[in-house]
Amino acid sequence: MTVLTRIEAGVATLTLNRPREMNAFDEATAHGIVDAVEGFAVDKSVRVLVIAGDGSAFSAGGDFRWVLEWPAMDAIQRGDNADAMMGAVQAVYDFPKPSIARVQGAAVGGGVGLMLACDFTVAASTARFGLTSVRNGLLAGIAIPVLIEAVGPRMARQLLMHGGMFDSATALRIGLVDQVVETDTLDVTVAALAQELRLGAPSVQTLAKKLVTRINALPHDSSTAGILGGHVANQSVSEDAIEGMSAFLDKRKPRWAV
Repeated sequence: MTVLTRIEAGVATLTLNRPREMNAFDEATAHGIVDAVEGFAVDKSVRVLVIAGDGSAFSAGGDFRWVLEWPAMDAIQRGDNADAMMGAVQAVYDFPKPSIARVQGAAVGGGVGLMLACDFTVAASTARFGLTSVRNGLLAGIAIPVLIEAVGPRMARQLLMHGGMFDSATALRIGLVDQVVETDTLDVTVAALAQELRLGAPSVQTLAKKLVTRINALPHDSSTAGILGGHVANQSVSEDAIEGMSAFLDKRKPRWAV
C-alpha cells in the first residue's frame, strides 16, 4: 500500500508509505491520496486530518522514474498523469475539515504543494524544504497555487526560479510553515493541535474554509459584506450555534468537544 490510513479519537491520519522513494508520488499514490481524503470527508467520525510521511522524508514530489515513462505516452496519458498529481493536492486543499501537515523530513517540489494544501503545517527543526524542480528541468506546478497563497507571488517566483534547499527556520520566516518544534516533540505537538481543533464547531470550520477562499477573490465592498452577513445570520440559528451558545451559558462542553 502506497498510502496508509487510520482513525483514532476523531483524527484521521494519512501516511505516505513509499519511504525508499522518499514518499514521491506515482499514479497509485496520487489516486490513493484522493480516495482516502474523499472517504475521510464524508466520515462523520473524522474531525481532523493529519498528512504524514513514513521514513526520513515527508515527500519528494513526483517520482522521477514514473515521470520518465511519460515521453512514451501520448498527450492524453501525460495529461491524465499530471492531473492525478494535481488532483491529490486539490483533494487535500478542498477537504472540508481542518487538516495538518506533519513534516518530519524533506518536503520537496510537489511535496511542498501537498504540505501547503493543509491548513496547518508543523515541522521538525531538522526538516528541509525546496522547490527544486527547476534544477531538474521540471515545473512544480502542483505547488504553485498553494505556494502563492502561503508566501505571496514575489517569494513564490523566487523559490520556483532558484530551486535551492533551505532549513525549517527559513521556512518559518517566509511563511511556508506555521510551527517548528524539536523532532522528539513533533507528534505531541501535532496531536495537541488536532485536539484543539476538535473544540471548534464542525459546521463553522467547514464554512470558514469555503468562505475564506471565496471572499479572498472578491473586492472589500458592500456586496461582500452582504454575502458574509447572510452567512452570519444563517449560522446564528444553526444547530451548532444553538448548542454552542447553550453550552457556554450552561458552563459545559458542546457535544462536538466531548
